[in-house]
Amino acid sequence: MSPETGLSPLSRHCGGRCGEVAAPVCPLAASSPGVLIRHCTAHGCVRPENLTMKTRHLLPTALLLGTSPVAAEMIAEPIVVTATRIAQTVDASLASVTVITREEIERLQPAQFSDLLRSRAGISVADNGPFGKTSSVFMRGTNSNHTLLLVDGVRMGPATAGGPSWHYLPVSEIERIEIVRGPRASIYGADAIGGVVQVFTRQGSEGPVRFNAHTRIGEFNTREVGAGVRGGTAQTHYSLSASHLESDGINVRPVGDDARDGYRNRSLSGRLVHRTGQGLELFLSGLHSQGRSDYDDPWFDFAYNDFTHSALTAGVRSPLWSRGWTELSYSHATDQFDGTDSWPVRNETYRDQLNWRNEFSLSPSTVLSAGLEWQRERVSSSTDFDESRRSHRAGYGLIQTVHDRHNLLLALRHDDNQAYGHHTTGQMAWGFDLTERLTSRLSWGSAFRAPNFVDRYVAWGGNPDLKPERSSTLEAGLRLTADHYHLDATLYETRVNDLIAWDGAQMNNVHRARMRGVEVEGSLQSGPWQLRSSITLLEARNRVTGNELARRPREQLRLDLDRQLGAFSLGSTVTSQGRSFDDAGNATRLAGFTLVDLRATWQPAPQWRVRATINNLFDRQYETAGGFNQPGRAAYLSLHYQQ
Repeated sequence: MSPETGLSPLSRHCGGRCGEVAAPVCPLAASSPGVLIRHCTAHGCVRPENLTMKTRHLLPTALLLGTSPVAAEMIAEPIVVTATRIAQTVDASLASVTVITREEIERLQPAQFSDLLRSRAGISVADNGPFGKTSSVFMRGTNSNHTLLLVDGVRMGPATAGGPSWHYLPVSEIERIEIVRGPRASIYGADAIGGVVQVFTRQGSEGPVRFNAHTRIGEFNTREVGAGVRGGTAQTHYSLSASHLESDGINVRPVGDDARDGYRNRSLSGRLVHRTGQGLELFLSGLHSQGRSDYDDPWFDFAYNDFTHSALTAGVRSPLWSRGWTELSYSHATDQFDGTDSWPVRNETYRDQLNWRNEFSLSPSTVLSAGLEWQRERVSSSTDFDESRRSHRAGYGLIQTVHDRHNLLLALRHDDNQAYGHHTTGQMAWGFDLTERLTSRLSWGSAFRAPNFVDRYVAWGGNPDLKPERSSTLEAGLRLTADHYHLDATLYETRVNDLIAWDGAQMNNVHRARMRGVEVEGSLQSGPWQLRSSITLLEARNRVTGNELARRPREQLRLDLDRQLGAFSLGSTVTSQGRSFDDAGNATRLAGFTLVDLRATWQPAPQWRVRATINNLFDRQYETAGGFNQPGRAAYLSLHYQQ
C-alpha cells in the first residue's frame, strides 16, 4: 500500500475507475496482468496522467501491467521490455536504456539504420561505406558480435561468422527501437556482452482502417517507396506494410572497378494480434528483407552480395492462475548470403527457437519471471565445416521487487549447448531513490559469447575445443527525471576474457580486454524546442598487448535539436567522434570528425508531410573504417501520407 494514498500501486494506476471507486485495491488486482491491461485500456484507465506518478511508484505499477511488447504498446508513456522481458517505464528500469520511437525516426529521416545508432550513448558505428555495406556496432567498446540483435524477440545474425547484419534492416518497417547497454546474458543467453538492440516492427491499433504511404528521392539516384495499412477492433489488431529502397550509391573503395556500388532492398512486415473473451492472446509477426548490395573487391570487376533476412514469430499467451500469465512461442530466423568475397561464397543460417515464458506477481511490488528455451541452428555454406548444426537448451529466472525506496533485481540463467557445453550467467542490480526525482543504481552482470561455426568448425583452422568468451561488468548510474527533462549518467567497467582470435595456426582463446567508460544522455522539452543529447568517453584496450581496440573512438557526442514553427519544423543533428585506430596493432590512425545534418518538415494538411534533409552539410571527408569512402553532402526529399 502507498503511505500517501492507502492504495496499491495498481489502484493508483487505475485511478479508481475500474468499477470500485472506493475500493482500496483494483478489482482486477488478482487477475492476470494481461487481462488487467486489456480491461484498463477498454475502460479508459490507461492514460498518461495515470502513469506520471513518483519514480519509486512507477516500477511496481509497470511490473503488474507488463506482459509483452504488445501490452507495452498500449501504454502512452515510454515503456521498455528488452531490459528484463518485463514491461517497465524507462525511469523505473535498473539498466541504461534508450528508446527510439517511430516519431523520432520520421523526424530524423535517416539514410540507413546505422544512422539511428551513430554516436548514441555508449555506441560507435563503423560502416564499410553507405547503402547496405557492412556495418559494425560497438556497444561500450565491445566487439560488434558482442551485441545481440532482436527483431520482435527473434534472435538475428549469421551463425557462420558472427555479428548481426545491421546494414540490411529496413528503417521504414520499424515502429520502435530499444537499446539496452550492459550485459544481458542472464536474460537472453549468448552474445549480449555489450548489450541488446531490439527492433519492433510496425504495429496495429484499435480503430478503422488507416493507410500510410511515402516516397523519397535524393542524391546518388536514391529512390524509395512504401505503403502500409493498420487498424483493428478491441479484440484484433493488425498491420501490414511494404517498402522498396534502391540507390546507385558511391564508389566505396579505390579497388576493383570505378563504378558506383549500388544497393537494393525490398521489405515486408506484418503483425496480427487476436484476443479472445477467455483472456487468450494469439500473436503473429514477421519481417522479410531481400536484395543486393554491390561493393569493390580487388579480385572481381563486379562484386556483390545477394541477401535474404527474415524473422517470424507466432505464439499464444494465456492467464496463469490468478496473478500471472504464460506464453508459448515459436520463432524462425533466416540469414542468407550469396555473392563474392575474394571468391564466390554462400552462407545460410536457419535458426528455430521455442520459448516458454511465465510471469507471476508475488505481490503488488514483486514479480517473478521464468522460462525455458530450446534452439537449433543449421548452416549451409560453400565453405567446408566439420559440423553444420547444433542445438541449445536454456532455463532462466528473474525476480524484481520494490520496498520503500529500494529496487532490487536478481537474474540467473543456465545454458547447455551441444557444441560448447554448460554456461551459467547472473545479474544483480540495486536501485535507490535519493529524492523524488533522483535515483541511483548499482549493478553487476556476467555474460558470454558463443563460438560461431567459423571459430569451431571451419576446415582450415577451426578449433572444436574453443571456450566461450566470458565477461563481467560493474556499473553505477544516476537518473534525474522531471516532466520536461531527463538526464542519465553511467560509469562502468567491463572485462572480457578468452577472446577468440587467430593465433597463427588456428582459432584460439588468446586475448583479454578491458573497457572503461562514462555515458551521459539527456533530453529536454521546452515549448516548441526539443533537445536530445549524449556524450560518451571510452577507454577500450587489449589487456595482452596494451593497444587500443580497433575503431573505438575515445570521445563521442551526439546532439539532436528541433523546433516547431506552426506548420513547419526545423532541426539539426550534430555527431562528433575523436580519433581511433583502424587495426589491432594501432598502426593506422583514423582521424576524428564532426558532421552536421539539417532537416525541415512542412505539414500542409493533417495527413500530409513534406520532409527535406541535408546530410553532411559541410561536405566533410571522413572514414569510420580505413579505406572505405563515405558520402559527402547529400540532399533528400520525401512525401508522407499518414491517416
